[in-house]
Amino acid sequence: MTTTVLTAEADADGLWWTLHQLTSASVLQADFIAECVALGLAEVSGEPVEWRFSPPARMRLEKAWRLHRDLEVPASALPLVLQLLEEIDYLHAEAAQLQLRLRHWEGRG
Repeated sequence: MTTTVLTAEADADGLWWTLHQLTSASVLQADFIAECVALGLAEVSGEPVEWRFSPPARMRLEKAWRLHRDLEVPASALPLVLQLLEEIDYLHAEAAQLQLRLRHWEGRG
């Protein structure tokens, strides 16, 4: 039995994954990641050979991959689809917060 241990670099902002670590630790492929970076889906630090991905960037790339694979969303449409999904999440959170505030004030009346 072989055990593979993957490490990521840590700094003040948290863990950062190299391209190799990211492709080894997930279903993501280097060509898909490069396309997503070119489309502006994930922020990276460093030159392409030394790219570093933050945990939020990894999560966004994995979400983009699932949309592309499962729903056949074309790569060119992924930025818009992800933006709209993030906007929906934000609006749901804001609505929940406003409902809590409303309940607070209704309880005082």
